[in-house]
Amino acid sequence: MSRNKNADLDRVLRAATRVFLDRGFSATSMSDLVAATGMNRAGLYAAFGSKHQLYITALQRYRDDTEPELRAVSRRAEDEDDSGGDALGALADLLDVVVRHSKEGGFIVRAAVELADDPATMRRVQDAWNDLEADLAAILARAVGSGELDPAADAGRLARTALVFVQGALVTGHADEDESRLADAAAGLVDLLASYRPSATAAPMRSQAADDALLNES
Repeated sequence: MSRNKNADLDRVLRAATRVFLDRGFSATSMSDLVAATGMNRAGLYAAFGSKHQLYITALQRYRDDTEPELRAVSRRAEDEDDSGGDALGALADLLDVVVRHSKEGGFIVRAAVELADDPATMRRVQDAWNDLEADLAAILARAVGSGELDPAADAGRLARTALVFVQGALVTGHADEDESRLADAAAGLVDLLASYRPSATAAPMRSQAADDALLNES
């Protein structure tokens, strides 16, 4: 395939992705895709096979376009961890990326809602969730290992909590006119995770020990 043809198909795919993001799968007709891409029906069928296959390809393209920034945050957290970096700060950076992309509508979560019964779609949705969860778990596990979070903290469970928050954040950010709501919620999640810092968990323990001592004296 020539370079020009590849570039043309890339342009077509990006245009189709935008239509699917705006309308969803069911509400998007082939006529909509023809109008958005500038490619006729025969050309679209020849290049992608069907509307469903074009949707699946667009979903993968969305991942390819949006996830490298998340991967970069995770890699940066790993590099900083080697030099005593702030894992929760890295998590805050990752949530900032989510907040900025939320206005695009979150193709992954919208696909999960609309095509939950479609195996091909859900396989890609699950892959996206698993990859993000792994990134979150890696950041949080490094925080536990470095002593930034309490050793008893379950990094895997906290990662799943953050993952579910992210999916809801993509819906909220797309629909909510109050942009501060999502930003405040993201900051609140980081604050909640910060409560697992050893200093935060040790203080109540010390207080309880003091109370026990007073009871024993009496």
